[in-house]
Amino acid sequence: MSISNSTAIIVGSSGQDGQLLSDRLEGIGYKIIGLKRDTLDITKPHDVTKLVKQVRPREIYFLAAHHHSSEDELQDEGELFRKSIEVHVIAVVNFLDSIANYSPTTRFFYASSCLIFAPAENELQTENTELHPESPYAITKVFGMMACRHYRNKGIFASSGILYNHESPLRSKRFVSRKIVSAAAEIIQNQTGSLALGDLEAKVDWGYAPDYVKAMHLILQTDHPKDYIIASGQANTVRKFADIAFRRVGLDYRDHLSSESQKIYRTNLTRIGNSTLLRQETGWKPSISFEEMVYKMVDAEITALASEKA
Repeated sequence: MSISNSTAIIVGSSGQDGQLLSDRLEGIGYKIIGLKRDTLDITKPHDVTKLVKQVRPREIYFLAAHHHSSEDELQDEGELFRKSIEVHVIAVVNFLDSIANYSPTTRFFYASSCLIFAPAENELQTENTELHPESPYAITKVFGMMACRHYRNKGIFASSGILYNHESPLRSKRFVSRKIVSAAAEIIQNQTGSLALGDLEAKVDWGYAPDYVKAMHLILQTDHPKDYIIASGQANTVRKFADIAFRRVGLDYRDHLSSESQKIYRTNLTRIGNSTLLRQETGWKPSISFEEMVYKMVDAEITALASEKA
């Protein structure tokens, strides 16, 4: 079977990025094969090889991740390591090795994370910033990137996107961004409720998720595979996010802060990305401002609540 010029496999198609990327690629004519947790055991080499060998897609986007939110209590670090290795390393190698052996013209994108770097509040991080992972999630993300570089050196088109925080209405409610907009929408709809936040001065490099999946596709259209920072390059505080979200519905967030706030939210320290390389080589840039992104999330939350009540 000759390689398809319009087929893309998206590993982790049910998450925020997977859904947005599927919609984007379908909109420009791709046939999408979406892999969810119950679709294929990506940790088994035979199963992955069978799929890649049969489909021989134009592109594979590896977006699957074993996530541990900064707000979650760490239950079992050993188990977290094992599951992270399975997804971020073993599964990645399974796809890369299958490409190398059976579909060498397939292009591979790996979703890495800004958590591979140490916090640096006053420094923009680049592709050359020293790696300093501090969690099982981040450590195994580095391993996945190293696997991509290894196969890249063997002639496989394998690029990594180092993703900073990116949000949309599809963001899980485990994350502070969605918690804020959900609280604003529920309070204005129900005339009751509260917002639980901790460090209001915590700074985050937040971007608009649809822009970030666009960057993923652009990265696989370049002439040579590389690692790219995908980031807005701007830091905004949790306080500013809450202020914008609540002002969107005519409220002051300070009137609705929970007395339990300090116990709820633990932030990662600041990381801000420099996406100059991505912008220069692909023409990518954010399509909307931070404020517009928050507005979109609040508006979508209000619409969803209204639909539930209808």
